[in-house]
Amino acid sequence: MLRYLPHHEINEKSWDNCLEASAERIIYACSWYLNVVCKRWDAVVEEDEQGNYISVFPLPLGRRLGQLGVLQPYFTQQLGLFTTACSKYKSIDSYLALIPAKYKGVYLQLNTANTEAGEAATGLAVGKRTNYHLPLGQPYNDLVKNYKNRHKLNKARRSGLEVKPLENIEVLIRLFKNTKGRELTEVKAKHYRLLAQLHEVLKARKAAELWQVVNEAGEAVVAAFFILQPDKLIFLFSGASEEGRRTAAMTLLLDSMIQRFAGNNIILDFEGSMVPSVANFYANFGAEPVTYLSLSRQHTPWYLKWKEAISIS
Repeated sequence: MLRYLPHHEINEKSWDNCLEASAERIIYACSWYLNVVCKRWDAVVEEDEQGNYISVFPLPLGRRLGQLGVLQPYFTQQLGLFTTACSKYKSIDSYLALIPAKYKGVYLQLNTANTEAGEAATGLAVGKRTNYHLPLGQPYNDLVKNYKNRHKLNKARRSGLEVKPLENIEVLIRLFKNTKGRELTEVKAKHYRLLAQLHEVLKARKAAELWQVVNEAGEAVVAAFFILQPDKLIFLFSGASEEGRRTAAMTLLLDSMIQRFAGNNIILDFEGSMVPSVANFYANFGAEPVTYLSLSRQHTPWYLKWKEAISIS
């Protein structure tokens, strides 16, 4: 049966066991990840006869214009329905129907396996969004043949740049704040604190990859934060100085990550984008578009738009 559960009634161990057994599993939906990015999250779950969760649908809660609603959290591209082989309820609409009516505002982004949602049945507007995936199972020499714009990579290699691990996420935050962050005034100190907190949690779980590109003077010109899960490398956040943009340093960094993980059964998840210039940048590495759905009763929150607007080429 399906049940709506407020947060204090959720069994997080059963939740994570269900997620681990789900073919749609993604790190954003882990209970510990949600606990970082949400002050509170409720859920709709399907239970078996023993009370174990066999399907889960997280409902992250947040305030917009003073009203509590179901809103996609920061640094969490996809959530939605996660089912298992034992699931009997696999229709998105069945879960959405249990969202309490008191939550007037709704904006959710589903995972790529949730391909159907009935607008009429849910009362929510259904939108299509685009992500980019690059499977890294082939050897690097084969992957690089699919690059569509190698001159930027060659340019970066001639610029005396070096890709190095990064220990301090404040370097990345500073790069972003000094460039794109100046344009995006909605991004506040609390958002940077959340990013730093998330990095610490992921680092403790050996799921964080933090890298930088330095110039000949040893100064960071580009930095990027990736999340590593067993089958996916997620490009979560990045920052670049003007020098980094000019020298195509991000191209060098992403090529380095592709080279490091090539030959493994893993997907490089670029996390978007709906902005054509950024989408083309990802496609130039041979990444293919993957559609996922959004559900809304209001417009897309600004904090899910600002990441889309970041030009990293």
